[in-house]
Amino acid sequence: MFMETETFIIKNRKRITLMLSQATIFVWGIFFLFFPLLFLTNFTDVFVIPKQILLCLAALLSMVLWAARLFVSGKVSIRRTFFDVPLLLFAAALLLSAIFSIDRFDSLTAVAPVLFGVIGFFSITNVVRKENAALFLLASFVLSAIICSLLIIFSFVKVYPLPLAATHFRQFTPFGSLLEQFVYLLVVLLITLYFALPVIKGKTDAKTISAVIATLILFAGIIITGINMVQNPPVLLPFETGFQTAFAAISQDSGRIAQGFFFGSGYGTYDTDFTRFKQPAFNANQTLWTVPFSNSSSYILELLATGGFLGIMTFLFLLFRIVVNPSKKFANPIFLSLLTLALATFLLPFSFIEVTLLLMVLGLFANFDGLRHTNKYFDVELHVVALKKGLLSFEQERDAYENTNIVAYGIGIVFLVLVGLLGYLAGTYVIANAYFQRSLIEAAMNNGSATYQDEATAINIFPYQSIYYRIFSQTNIALANALSSSFTKNGSKPTQQQQNTLYQFIQQAITTGKQATILSPLSAADWQNLSSVYRSLIGVGQNADSFAVLASQQAAILDPSNPQEYIALGGIYYQLGQYDSAIRQFQTATNLNPSYPNAYYNLGHAYEQKGDFQNALSQYQIVKSLVTSQTDKNQITADINTIQSKIKNNTQQQAPTAQQNQSLTTPVANPTSTILKPTKKLDLTASTSAPISISPTP
Repeated sequence: MFMETETFIIKNRKRITLMLSQATIFVWGIFFLFFPLLFLTNFTDVFVIPKQILLCLAALLSMVLWAARLFVSGKVSIRRTFFDVPLLLFAAALLLSAIFSIDRFDSLTAVAPVLFGVIGFFSITNVVRKENAALFLLASFVLSAIICSLLIIFSFVKVYPLPLAATHFRQFTPFGSLLEQFVYLLVVLLITLYFALPVIKGKTDAKTISAVIATLILFAGIIITGINMVQNPPVLLPFETGFQTAFAAISQDSGRIAQGFFFGSGYGTYDTDFTRFKQPAFNANQTLWTVPFSNSSSYILELLATGGFLGIMTFLFLLFRIVVNPSKKFANPIFLSLLTLALATFLLPFSFIEVTLLLMVLGLFANFDGLRHTNKYFDVELHVVALKKGLLSFEQERDAYENTNIVAYGIGIVFLVLVGLLGYLAGTYVIANAYFQRSLIEAAMNNGSATYQDEATAINIFPYQSIYYRIFSQTNIALANALSSSFTKNGSKPTQQQQNTLYQFIQQAITTGKQATILSPLSAADWQNLSSVYRSLIGVGQNADSFAVLASQQAAILDPSNPQEYIALGGIYYQLGQYDSAIRQFQTATNLNPSYPNAYYNLGHAYEQKGDFQNALSQYQIVKSLVTSQTDKNQITADINTIQSKIKNNTQQQAPTAQQNQSLTTPVANPTSTILKPTKKLDLTASTSAPISISPTP
């Protein structure tokens, strides 16, 4: 009787474990199907963030199901593949690069989706034990690409099956990038082509014919994508600049040479590497010099810069395992796709979508490889054993020690704790991003109060994104200006409460501007934003002029080859009447980019205000030779006539106003702030070193 009861319990455990495994396979089948198709307008990145949410949900749900299997089975059984060790080392290297990064929070945010992808790989390889399960995942993968390809074909012939107006144009792509779409479709095409080739030998069963049809649809989608790419070529960083910035990032990072070499700048922070280490010669490319690249020329070069020596070596170890896999690779329908992606890492930049695609294809390859080489892909179990043999031991299932539940329950609890922690962090990130996106829409509708509230809510929910603080600081300045303008327009004297509200807006603009630089100290954009906040308060706050200069100087240090940084700094000196200092900054801008008319235009204004009309005329004449639009030509011609008149009469007339200069970009004179001067100078030295709570209503 006891033996029968034990047998019944064992059978039930196996049945429940099998059901949980099938549920996991279903979860990843849904993920494979919807991953390339999902896009939502509720987030700041319409195409990427929804896909990240889907990956996060699939990974966390599979961890819950994995924990349930551990509790039910009472044992830890792990499927070994050729890619386990290099993939774990790669994930660890990326995590360490984020931890040692100066822009730590930005890097951790970028690393998290990759870690979810790694979880997905191990989840898939540990539940697929039969060919029908592997074919189910593969079918979902292929079907999603076919649907994408059909959308592309319909859009190309101006038939729009989706109801969203934003999708009604010929070059619509659910990937948000034609290059990413091309890579995705090509990878899937190589798989369907494998199954379609037997038709050449006369095989015409349903499977082969379906593969032929799928191949034709995908091929059409690729051709149309290629045509669209010719018409709108992707903007890619030249390899010369990619090489230069990558090697500079791991060898010239002053103050952290060792960390930079081994861990890089931090995964996902290539935008700061690009601004800090690009050479002035890059400005000679008049098409690309203003583009803020967030990806390098190729994924390998980006890993070298952001992941350092450990990141690049662990990834190369993974690629080595792919290429030298001892199995009969060409018998695996996924191999050519996997090899194509491996080669593409040397030639193309990879975003979140391509990195996830690589992990997906790697998991599918391991599944099919394991089904064909069961002697090389085996299960191991983790047990508690006698201390004389070590506390933990890995053994093949057939040689396992007597099973215990301790390890299974312990790991299952760890999984659930991780699910709770990661789910909370991911959830707050997503909710905050949705609020922030809504604030941008409200700002476009000129709804200041709603913009303020949504941005404040986003910061309170997820206080680790510097861009939230940067934009919120500008919102506070805008609201302060609007409030001051209302007093001036009505001719009324502000009440004490209104003065306090005005002071609160100003102080929050400073505090949140500073917080952005604390979270991302290497971001030139955050420092330039802080400088603009202080610049708008010159004459209102104590030492605002000094703080504006210092913040702008820091922005120039972090983006030393960008002439626009020196124009901004020179503009502050110009506003303060320090024309010699302004001239030096504008001259630096002209040296960095001799083809940039705005640098000469600002330099000419500084000379004109100083009274050096001859040099001013020389700069204006250079501007005239560089500008292309007729409006700008007319404006600079008028400026030249004015300065020639001054030279002729040898009189000092007032320089053209900002309104007269508005047809040329970025006149040096800073628009006068409309913020009313309070009864006392504001204290601008207050700062914060921790996330703040924002609640007042404008």
